[in-house]
Amino acid sequence: MAIWSSLELSRLRMSVGYRGHKKGRPMSPIEVGSAIQTALRRGATIKECATELHFAGTGHIGRFIRILDLPSDLQHLVDWGAENGTISFTAATELVSLGNETDQRTVANAILAKGLTSKEVRQVAQLRRRTKRQIESCISEALGMRTVVDRRYVFLGSVGQACGAKLTEMSQANRNRLITAATEELGIVSAVGRLGAEFFTLVGGEEFHTEMKRIGKQRLEQKVRSIICGKEPRS
Repeated sequence: MAIWSSLELSRLRMSVGYRGHKKGRPMSPIEVGSAIQTALRRGATIKECATELHFAGTGHIGRFIRILDLPSDLQHLVDWGAENGTISFTAATELVSLGNETDQRTVANAILAKGLTSKEVRQVAQLRRRTKRQIESCISEALGMRTVVDRRYVFLGSVGQACGAKLTEMSQANRNRLITAATEELGIVSAVGRLGAEFFTLVGGEEFHTEMKRIGKQRLEQKVRSIICGKEPRS
């Protein structure tokens, strides 16, 4: 019995087979992890999954499964590469090692707001385990090793229950198109957005911070929510 349908397998291979740029991948790392987890629950082995996806070993399978342990409100942020408004796949695997969800959310916010790299996330996790200090102190030490700190502003909003079911059925790529359409309609061109089934995240610099102050946080959330719930993604 086939592990995945031919279409599913094609999409999975296109998503995990890239060696460089992340553009053109039809599935997010979380979606790949979910597909692998579903196959394992149906009786497939880790080795079979690795073979079908043309992995040299089974280690990659474990990485995709591990990121599913992240809190649900962070999963939509996970993407293939390091980019404003996202958590890279590598950083996500390091984030999981923190274990505590409160710590994971705090470090995730530092990734978005301060551009914490996967190497720095690893440093934070190591400091937390070794010294038992507060997570904020560990983040500050990791950032202190930099010569320049890039300041960003993070806005986390709720989409509400009204359109949550619709968003759950969408792919991450379509949800990303939807949040982009929403920010464009609001005239916010300086922020990068990510949309999950329950939350959306906007990340930008000083220009975005000015826009947030002009619109107001509550009004911004309401406007984005109304646009998201009333639109379908563009193909």
